Parts: sequence; C-alpha cells; structure tokens
Amino acid sequence: MSSIPYTIAEVTPEAVTELLSQRTGWTDLSIASLESAPVGTGQMANSYRLTLEYTIRPDGAPDTVIAKMSSTDPDSRQMGAATGAYQREVLFYQHLADLTDVRAPDCFSAQITDDHHDFLLLLEDMGPARTVEQIGGCTPDQADSALGQAAALHAGSWGHATLTEQSWLPVEHVWNALAGALPEIVDPWLQRFGSYLEPEHVDVLHRLGREIPAWLATLSEHRTLWHGDFRLDNLLFDAQDGRTRIAVVDWQSVAAAPGVIDVSYLLGTSLTEADRVAHERALVGEYHRRLLSAGVTGYDADRCWLEYRAHALYGLVLTVPVSLGVASTERGDAMFGAMARRVAQQIVDNDSFTALTAVTG
Repeated sequence: MSSIPYTIAEVTPEAVTELLSQRTGWTDLSIASLESAPVGTGQMANSYRLTLEYTIRPDGAPDTVIAKMSSTDPDSRQMGAATGAYQREVLFYQHLADLTDVRAPDCFSAQITDDHHDFLLLLEDMGPARTVEQIGGCTPDQADSALGQAAALHAGSWGHATLTEQSWLPVEHVWNALAGALPEIVDPWLQRFGSYLEPEHVDVLHRLGREIPAWLATLSEHRTLWHGDFRLDNLLFDAQDGRTRIAVVDWQSVAAAPGVIDVSYLLGTSLTEADRVAHERALVGEYHRRLLSAGVTGYDADRCWLEYRAHALYGLVLTVPVSLGVASTERGDAMFGAMARRVAQQIVDNDSFTALTAVTG
C-alpha cells in the first residue's frame, strides 16, 4: 500500500481511506475530507479525534475514529520505543484484543515501522466519556467497576496458551532494565519529586532499590495478561455517551505476568489514602470472587490478598523510572508525585516487603 501516515500532518483523507477500506465489508469506503483535534493526556503517545466526511460510506463506518501515534516529544518518543511500548500496543490490537471480555476499543488499523519508533492505530472512538482525574482520585464504586474489567482480562487469559505462543509477551527483560536502575535513579528522582513525600516514604524508595530483584522474580510466572498501567487516565467511564459502562485504553504495557499487579496498582494510585484503607480488603475480595465466577480455580482468597499486598511495590517500580523518562509538565509531575505518595503509603500500610518475602519464599 502507499506510505503509512505516522504523523498527524500525513493523516489525509486518502491515507485513512486506504487503511479503513481494508476492513471486511468496507472495500468501497471513500473519505472526502477529515478534521483532526488532539484528545487525551498520554505521556508517551499522541492521540487525535478524526471527524470523517464520506463520499462512500458502508454500513457501520464510524463518524469519528481515534488516531494514536508516537509522541512528538523526543524523550517520550525514545522511552516509548526503548521499552517496547509502541510495539506492545500494536501487537495487542493485532493478536490479543479478542482473547478476553475486557472492553477495549475496536481497532480498525494497527501499523508500526520496523524500528518500532513510529506507529499508527486507528481506534474506535469511545467518546463522549466521563474521565476521572488521576490526581484527585476515584470513588470506591468506580474502583469496583474498574476491577470488573481487570477480572475479565485476567480470568479470560488465565493460563491461556497464547501467553506462551506470543514470544513478545514476557516482559522480564524490560523491567530488569528499568527497575534494575532504581538504586542509581532514586536520588535524581527525589530531587524532582521528593516534595510530594513524607520521610517514611523516602525510606520505602531506598529499600525498594535494595529489594527489587525479589519483585522482578515474580514476573517469571506468566499467569495472565497484565495491562501494566491500569489506572484512571486509562479508564473511560460511561463511554460512548453512556452506552459502554467502562472502557480500558492504553495497552502499551501489556504483558504476561500475575494479573493481580493491576489490582494493587489501581487501588494504590487511584484511591485517596483514606478510601483505600477503608475499602481495599473488600474490593480485592470482590475481584477474587469475580475470578472464581469466571472459572478460575486453584487461587484462593488468602493468596490473592497476599499477592495484592506484595505487588503494591509495582506502583513505585513503574512511577520512578517512567516519570524521569518523559517530558516534565506541570500536570504530569503533579500526577506522578501524587501517585508515588499514595503508593508509598500503600506499601507502608500493607507491609509489602514482608508480603513479597512470603510470595517469593
């Protein structure tokens, strides 16, 4: 086909026509004109809503699509390519989006260059939707709705053959590189974000740097699909003007690992400290009940709770290196600072280092 449009300037009616017309039943599709507008707050990629006017419009062709592509910021772009984030999202939509009942956007086209620095996704538009500000946090009921999607993702992929058939899904090498650098980057990170933390949180960061090998060892269990960035910025509530209760977006970190990491990360980063303390045990219990209802066996509630406590560490394992590797913005820094503070307190409250020893021992 013709050259793939990997920048918004290259997204023309002709280029989008060629991509969308490859979908079954849309062979005769023809777009006369389009308008684009930025959407979202992604740190490593840029997204645009394309409003389409058709010359020929087959049944089911959408009024709008979301075009997602590499960041224009050099640091964010390098981080996306170096960590495999761009490749993972494209491969998720190409091979895994229909594996489970999780509500992700439909994908009309997924393209990436051989060097993985440039990509293009044309996705179902989930708007209008209600977003919940990451910095402010969500309600326990909203967290429960989100965990319904986590359970669908994890139960639907639990022990599935695809987890070993897709050679790109293991992610140990990525986190060995990112998390392995934690002892060296904690001090630079604290210079930028330390004002958000209490002294006991700083102690957690330094201890995490010493004990990170034990957490990394848990990733060798390729139990389920793991979203990897399961937080409010990547959840759309009352999507498509209320027709979809909740949708999960941003699959740049998807991997094979213990899925309960998503549960720890969501509750640690997205609830206020008070709400988490009051509701986390019940929310984790309901998540576990959903797994059993979906057919998961051999995973008892005590083990689920123990792993939830241990994997609270992931919130800092992710936040520290990623926040240093993307462009500094007022909103971005405030978001990462708030997330780190909440997660550090989650680790303290749940004695996560002791739980990790029990999980790995």
